[in-house]
Amino acid sequence: ATLLPFFLFLLLHFSSCDLLKSESMLVTEGAIFDKNYTGTTKEDGELSVFHYSVTQDDVVRIRMTSSHANQSTPLLAVFREPATIISVQLPIMIKNYMYNSTARTLCPYSLSKQYDGNLTISVELSSHRPIDYAFSATIIQNFLLTENTPLIASASASEPVFYQFNFPSYLDSVVIWIESNTSICMTVSIQKAECPVFDLENNVISGGMHQTMTKSGSITVERRFFEKFFVIFVIRPNDDECSTMEEIIPPHPHYMKPREKTFRVTIQAAPNLVDYVFPIAVTFGGFLFIYIIAVAFVLTMGTVEKRAMVMEGRALLNANREDDNEAGPSSRQPYVTDRFDYSVLENEQPSSSSYQDLEETGSLRSFDTVPDCRDKLVVRQNRNLTVGDLSLKPWKTRDKKYNRYVVSLLTIALFYGLPVVQLVLTWQDTVRLSGNLDLCWYNFRCARPFSVFFAFNNVISNIGYISLGLLFLLMVKEREIRYRSLCKLFPEVLQRDYGLPHHNGLMYAIGVAVVMEGILSASYHICPSSSNYQFDTSFMYIIGLLGMLKIYQLRHPDINANAHVSFAIAAFFIFIAMMGVYLNTIPFWIFFALSYLITMFLVSVEFYFKGLWRLNVMEILRSIQYTFVSSKWCSCLVPAYPGRFLFLVIGNSINLGMVVIGLIKRPKDFPSFLLGPFIANLFLYLLYYIVMKFVHRERLRTRAIAFLVLAFVCWFSAGWFFLHNVSDWSETPANSREMNHDCILLSFYDNHDVWHFLSSIAIFMSFSLINCVDDDLQWVRRDKIAVF
Repeated sequence: ATLLPFFLFLLLHFSSCDLLKSESMLVTEGAIFDKNYTGTTKEDGELSVFHYSVTQDDVVRIRMTSSHANQSTPLLAVFREPATIISVQLPIMIKNYMYNSTARTLCPYSLSKQYDGNLTISVELSSHRPIDYAFSATIIQNFLLTENTPLIASASASEPVFYQFNFPSYLDSVVIWIESNTSICMTVSIQKAECPVFDLENNVISGGMHQTMTKSGSITVERRFFEKFFVIFVIRPNDDECSTMEEIIPPHPHYMKPREKTFRVTIQAAPNLVDYVFPIAVTFGGFLFIYIIAVAFVLTMGTVEKRAMVMEGRALLNANREDDNEAGPSSRQPYVTDRFDYSVLENEQPSSSSYQDLEETGSLRSFDTVPDCRDKLVVRQNRNLTVGDLSLKPWKTRDKKYNRYVVSLLTIALFYGLPVVQLVLTWQDTVRLSGNLDLCWYNFRCARPFSVFFAFNNVISNIGYISLGLLFLLMVKEREIRYRSLCKLFPEVLQRDYGLPHHNGLMYAIGVAVVMEGILSASYHICPSSSNYQFDTSFMYIIGLLGMLKIYQLRHPDINANAHVSFAIAAFFIFIAMMGVYLNTIPFWIFFALSYLITMFLVSVEFYFKGLWRLNVMEILRSIQYTFVSSKWCSCLVPAYPGRFLFLVIGNSINLGMVVIGLIKRPKDFPSFLLGPFIANLFLYLLYYIVMKFVHRERLRTRAIAFLVLAFVCWFSAGWFFLHNVSDWSETPANSREMNHDCILLSFYDNHDVWHFLSSIAIFMSFSLINCVDDDLQWVRRDKIAVF
């Protein structure tokens, strides 16, 4: 019977039949806790065994050192418990880093099912040659963690440590806070309280949940997964797992002084499901309040505005009839582009012989026929363009063109959104099954788990985009119904001669894009990471692009971009954003800068010349030649359209500055950097539009001013919260956790959640402003409305 432990030890740790010796090779000795034992191992592998008597509630930690042990003559040690065995070899080697000391906490005896009232542990030492050793065993007094009681602990690469927490009956979940003043990389693992314990560098990620940290870490643990659990702390031999700067690992085994990290552990109760009800109810109540205000406005002010619009229209038309009657038929000037019947001219064409005679004399090219006044090359070269000049196409043709934006965007949303939702839910399951919390960049200090979601608050906070996007669609539809009812009262003039042409296709597309932004942002926040950040930004690019197109369409209804061209440009920049995540190199930034500058140039030329400019080298050379041989060659230095020119100079300067900053700094978060030009250009264009309205003595109605002020306040506030990040996927998970902060709103929402709320309101206010910015022009003739 006395030979059984000896045979088991040899079979497990030496695996050599020639090492089997007689019972005389076993030297046993009783041992006392907290006493330091020093000595030298016996020759020829003779065992030195020390026995400790323990009780079931004791948790033992053994420390051991050997100053002369090396790879050729290591010190072998076995810590034997009734149910488990821990073997240790000095020196310990971790990634070619060698340590001549170690400390291990033995699995608690309270978890043993073999308790018979007489428990002992043994420390067995052996080596082929005499090797010095020193060890001691202590009983850990504060092994059980308790709620709201901080614990100061320390660990090193060769001396991992773990503690246990048992859920009290009144708690459903807890948050474990770990804080340290040093940046040494450490892995924190949550494992079910059972033996064996995976507390080594090579197996700590084998069970439960785990994350890396430097100065700050936090993990939310739910009782439904762990009734009792260990909190395990393993120090990494270097900081490769926590830093973007990789350290050089020694090519050969190298002795290292243990890196010790001191930290504080605190366990606090986490909010339960009942605590979720109030903040979620407040959130839904807040957006419901916005709905109530909108409905109340439509039922009251909408009716009043419609009645006032009808009265204004009737008064204006009656005044025009009186003026026409007083002036007589001879002085009445029809609106040429809309009132003249060109079919008469087209039907009464000269004979072919007449054309041949004119062509032979060359005089045909010297005259403009009457239908030429409709040609875009003639109309758009007018320096005082009006909306009437750029709304010559039939209304139905234009409306069909803009409705294609909605159909195209719905198709894109369907084929883009469904795989995204499926992917992130699958990724969430992967995180839960693997337990690797480094796969997702949460704000762990304010992560509120619910069901399958680790951070349900980051998901539900996107309800603002969805609810306000739907409300915006309803408001656009209400304005469309109101306008059509107005057109029925004035069927001959309103839709043809007065106000800006009403086409809501782009507005519907913007509403759909805002809803999709909410869905995809929520999908991204299920497991935020660099791999899926494009889900959060893709429709932000589309929103910015559609916003600029809508502003341009207000006074350029005939010459706006087609849907397929616009979405092709958006797809190109989404592709560049994806490349920027993985190819943040100098060649990529040069490619991006060139692509962006070329796009800026083409858009600027299109905006300045209103679609008349084409890249034709011969025409450009002839134009330059004509300029210098003419008597007004200096006129080329003076812009034909000063307002457009000044706007383009300012806008291109800002865009060029952003490109230069990007080339110099090369930010890691390229998608967010690229989002800047889209949002900045939208704001700049909207500001230019409002300024030009005042320049042309137009005005903003009270409602538009209210939307403008509210949008500015919300954007300014939202920007502050966006810049004060609580996580950053461009950093390592450990470094990102240093940015984590507590909840700031209702003990449920963090900075980024508040950004979601404020930015959704800001987007709603901004596009509501665009929707009503020209309400003052409803009864102004289109040939009197300037184009800018």
